[in-house]
Amino acid sequence: MKKIFLTIFALCLATQTNSALAIGGPFSSWEKAGDMMLVMTPAYALGLSIMAHDYTGVLQLGESVLAAQIASEGIKALELEERPNKKDKKSFPSGHAVGAFSSAMFVHKRYGLRYAITPYVMSIFTSYTRVRAKAHYWHDCLAGAAVSAFFTWILVGKYVPENIDVAADTNSVHVGFSTQF
Repeated sequence: MKKIFLTIFALCLATQTNSALAIGGPFSSWEKAGDMMLVMTPAYALGLSIMAHDYTGVLQLGESVLAAQIASEGIKALELEERPNKKDKKSFPSGHAVGAFSSAMFVHKRYGLRYAITPYVMSIFTSYTRVRAKAHYWHDCLAGAAVSAFFTWILVGKYVPENIDVAADTNSVHVGFSTQF
């Protein structure tokens, strides 16, 4: 399963790179590179859950990302802040940051920091590209991360593998588990 996921991931990356080359060079637009990271972050989280056969995690990922995005759009509808590029008054919070950080925080809470480093880097890069493109201020991205943290905290539980073994004798009890990523 790991090989299948990595193959699909590599094909998606190659497709994105080829389309970037067609429009004037690899990642000719920082914003497009950030958009690609926005897609890759939840793909990473979803792939990790599927590889662990953690279908409860798949549902929790969907619930937490969806709830955070709905909340983000609700806050944006209040039109609290104008974008740096003056396009509209929906700068706060960054929806891109919400999407990326929701997936990264899901991985962190569900599987641990070790697995979350890559999606955190992708989320920070996505936020950087939104600020660079003058679509958001840094505090918009931080607010997006905060919205993500709130819903991740409420909706995501720590992963507990299903294959737990319990052994007991008259002197002790032993609990063990094994899983494969």
